[in-house]
Amino acid sequence: MKRLKQPLTITVANGKGGVGKSTIIRFLSYNLALKGYKTLVVDEDPQSNTTKTMLITKENHEEKEHYQINKTLMAGVRDGDLKPLITPIIDNLDMIPSHMDFKNLPTFLAKKYGIAESIDKNYHQIELKKVSFMRDLLEPIKQDYDFILIDTPPTTSVYTRSAVYASDYVILAFQTQSDSYDGALQFLENDMSDLIENFDADTDIIGVLPNQFTYHGAIDETVLADAVEKFGQQNIFEHIIPFAKRIQSAPRLGIRKDTYWDKKLFKDVIDPLTEDFLNRVEKVGGFEDE
Repeated sequence: MKRLKQPLTITVANGKGGVGKSTIIRFLSYNLALKGYKTLVVDEDPQSNTTKTMLITKENHEEKEHYQINKTLMAGVRDGDLKPLITPIIDNLDMIPSHMDFKNLPTFLAKKYGIAESIDKNYHQIELKKVSFMRDLLEPIKQDYDFILIDTPPTTSVYTRSAVYASDYVILAFQTQSDSYDGALQFLENDMSDLIENFDADTDIIGVLPNQFTYHGAIDETVLADAVEKFGQQNIFEHIIPFAKRIQSAPRLGIRKDTYWDKKLFKDVIDPLTEDFLNRVEKVGGFEDE
C-alpha cells in the first residue's frame, strides 16, 4: 500500500444515466478499502441506489438485517455538518447515505443563496455558492480519509456540478453505447469546462472509463474506437469494465468477495481496474516518494 501525499476526492461523472457511475463507485470503493485505503463514499443521488447497495453489503458482512439510517445527507446539508452521517460499512469503508429527501437540494440552495440567470450580474456570485457547498462540507472530514468517492444522479445539475467542484479528479464514465458516449462528451465540453473556466474549479480528468462493454459487439467496438480517437489511448483506462451478470446483481446482493464467482470477478475485472486507478493516481503525483 502506497501512502498518498494528501486525501483525494474523486467524482464519477457523465451527463446521462445508465452509464455505470454507481457500479464503479461500489466496486472501486470496496476494493480500495480491502487494500487498506481509508475510503468514504458520498451518495449525492436522491435515488440512493448506492446507499442501498452499501447497506446490503454492511448487513452481509455483519450478518445483521435491516440496518436503519438515522440521518440522511439532506439533513446534514441543512445542519452544515456531515460528520454525524458517517456510516461504517466494512473495515476502511464508510458511507454518507442519501435518501429521496435529497431531491429538495435545489430548492434548499435557491432559498439559501437566491436565484439568478446567467445574464444577471449577480449570477456568478450565487452560482459559486451553490456549486461550492459540498466542497465546504467535506473539508472538515477529508483528512480522515485517503479517498472520497462521490456518486451523482443521472442528470447534469447542481448535484453533479457540486460534486465535480469538490473533487480533485473526475473519472469520466460511459457505457459503450452512442447516447452514453455523447453524454460524456457533453458533460466534459459544457459543465466541466464551465466549472474550470468560469468558477476556477481545481479539478481534472484522471481517466476515461468505458464500461458494460460487450466483446465483439459492433456498437461497443465502434464507440470504444471513437473514444480512443477523441481522448487518446493514454487517457482511456486500460482495464475497462465488461458486461457481467455478477456486476449487474450487486444492487440486490451487495458487494462481497467470498464466493467462487465473486472471487473470479475481482480477479478478472475489479482488481485490474483498481490497480489501473492507483497507477493513474501515481502518474499525477498523488503518492509519496518511496
